[in-house]
Amino acid sequence: YRGVEAISVREKDVLKLLAQGNTNKQIAAELGIAQDTTKKHVQAVISKLGVTSRTQAAVKAIRSGLV
Repeated sequence: YRGVEAISVREKDVLKLLAQGNTNKQIAAELGIAQDTTKKHVQAVISKLGVTSRTQAAVKAIRSGLV
């Protein structure tokens, strides 16, 4: 667990959209990036937050005030 401070600006953008219930495809379209890039950002966020799923990442981000 590297902590919330290690999350990049782009990863926060991805996390915000993830927490709103968007799919990787929707996030990619919204941010103008490739789906593979989105997937890598999601995986990085999950790792940095010390959780095991997209849902847990979203919940943790909302509860901690990150998004």
